[in-house]
Amino acid sequence: MRRRAVLLLLLVFSTTLLIEPSLCLEGVRFRLTDTYVFENRGGDPVPFSEMDRAVSLFQNNSWQSVRILETNFPVKRLLNDSDGNLYAVLAAPESLSGRSNLTITVVYEITSVGNKGPELRRDSAQNLSKIPLSLVSEYCVSSGTWLVDDPRIRAKAGEIAGNETRVLMIVESLIRWIKGNIVYNTTELARYPNETLLERRGDCDDQAILFVTMCRILRIPAYLQIGCILKEELKADTSVWNNHVRINTEGVGWHGWAVVYVPPWGWLPVDFTYVTASSGLVPEIEHASVYEDYVILQQNVSKQDYVGEARDSRREIINSSLYITFKERMVKLPTPTPSLLWIVVVPIVGGVFLILVFFLVRRRTLIRSESLYP
Repeated sequence: MRRRAVLLLLLVFSTTLLIEPSLCLEGVRFRLTDTYVFENRGGDPVPFSEMDRAVSLFQNNSWQSVRILETNFPVKRLLNDSDGNLYAVLAAPESLSGRSNLTITVVYEITSVGNKGPELRRDSAQNLSKIPLSLVSEYCVSSGTWLVDDPRIRAKAGEIAGNETRVLMIVESLIRWIKGNIVYNTTELARYPNETLLERRGDCDDQAILFVTMCRILRIPAYLQIGCILKEELKADTSVWNNHVRINTEGVGWHGWAVVYVPPWGWLPVDFTYVTASSGLVPEIEHASVYEDYVILQQNVSKQDYVGEARDSRREIINSSLYITFKERMVKLPTPTPSLLWIVVVPIVGGVFLILVFFLVRRRTLIRSESLYP
């Protein structure tokens, strides 16, 4: 819970087992090093839950591959959270004794090829009736962060959608309203959607959370995604939560965006704050940052109480003797190039092999000819 809270904080200030990637991708490569230093400045021990001792395994898909190169504690077991995100629980101490500290380090290797956004067309947009009921029942419920039953959000969502039944047009209207009425603003903690609507301000994940909640009210499946942005110029060094948490990052920022189901295109990202181009019908979808090779998807947020967990962790940490320093470093790795030896040797070996095959086939042909004409 405490380590997870640090990950949530990173969104405001924009993780010895080898987990092999599911794919062998050729693309941009990064090395990401996360270091957590826990310091107990009190006399009583501080317990560590499994999630406190867990490191994220990110996600592997057709455009990114992430593996753990090393950790300073062996992996005890793997677990999934309520949204199916995979974590590795390290064999670190289950409590931190008084006047002591503990360091957890994990090194990732990331390969990313990026992805291509869709080309949206109004004449291809389909109605709400084309959304599978199984997705509605799973991704349109009120739970945790998604305050689907809030009367003010329901009224605003209905007002924005009006009588429109085409999903793409409803989604576009919600995006335009949020972009035009919610001012970008950051705080130490993520906001619930009713707070964002009332205050008319919020950062990347706040705006995405309000959008997801409105979509769910309108029976359009949606959820939140979180990932990191790997760029050398990104830096942060700040202390929060009454100086109980310090965050120092180089080359890494964190970001949140929504994912919505729009037939006939299926699941599509919606990025309110980091759009790479302004062209197209809905740039927040067609040019969402997640399509870039330097944006790495880490986890999905659908069932868990994303906002509530962060607030519980803040309250727990500032009322304890625990102090946490999180350091995160990214370096871009050079693209592997074949050595001169391989450039010379491989063609020669291949040529010799082809010559041998040719003579073997030729010899068998001659033998068969001799047997036919004695």
